[in-house]
Amino acid sequence: MKLPEFYILAVVLLAGYTPPFHFNIIAIVLAALIIMQIVLKKHIIGVLLSSLFILVNLFMLGALISELSEFSQFNSDALQMLWGGLAIWCLNMFAAGLILYKYLNMQSISDTRGGV
Repeated sequence: MKLPEFYILAVVLLAGYTPPFHFNIIAIVLAALIIMQIVLKKHIIGVLLSSLFILVNLFMLGALISELSEFSQFNSDALQMLWGGLAIWCLNMFAAGLILYKYLNMQSISDTRGGV
């Protein structure tokens, strides 16, 4: 069940890419952390990365609402922006929620077994 991690990795790389071939250094660092998480499967890093992604997506929701308020009239362009933005936002929140659930659940299972 690594699909959410790979999805978030793709989102981070696409968000940090600027044509013709330039990557934002923050995106590279986040991508390295996500790859490290896929390989090492540390509980705390998984919870922190998913929480960070949730916070970034809450900021994205605020930006979407702000952009929608700039439309003087709610027309088809505003509707397209609303549905497209909400679709991406919901998909991102679902992926982040899956990762958060996965690592919180793994943490509680290891706590009940007496391991760390």
